[in-house]
Amino acid sequence: MNQNKPHALLLAMALATCAMGQASFAPVASAQATSQTQKVIKARFEVLQMLYQSLQVRSVSDPREVHTFTYSPAIRAKMLSILNAGGYQYGDKVEIWYKHGEDVAFNIKGKPSKPK
Repeated sequence: MNQNKPHALLLAMALATCAMGQASFAPVASAQATSQTQKVIKARFEVLQMLYQSLQVRSVSDPREVHTFTYSPAIRAKMLSILNAGGYQYGDKVEIWYKHGEDVAFNIKGKPSKPK
């Protein structure tokens, strides 16, 4: 019985350490409040592909940075009319307004080229 006491104590300490580690990864309520106060970013991109619900683009400043933005409800009708008229083609330059860490475009400006 005496040989099991150190093992039981080690097991109890390991479980307590795991429980403390899990508690540190719990979501914080203030993190959600900060995401609502983020400023909108305006950036220049090059179009890779335009789809019905999204626009896939590559950063002009860093070609390895690729994003797929979905349309916000405010610009969805405008983007559908652009898509019905031929849409943005590969290589078109656009400016997109979005929040850091999110993939929803609030505004998209750029001149669509004629389809090839």
